[in-house]
Amino acid sequence: MLSQFCDEVRLGRAAVLRWARGWYLQRGITDLPTALRELPPLVDIDV
Repeated sequence: MLSQFCDEVRLGRAAVLRWARGWYLQRGITDLPTALRELPPLVDIDV
């Protein structure tokens, strides 16, 4: 669906780092790089 509206999708740094942290943890890699260990917790935003 997004491809109908724009030619590219850009993700923020925090989104990429959270994805990378999940990728590491799904594979059982617990020795994470510093940037992945120090992410702040997610917060729910009521919209």
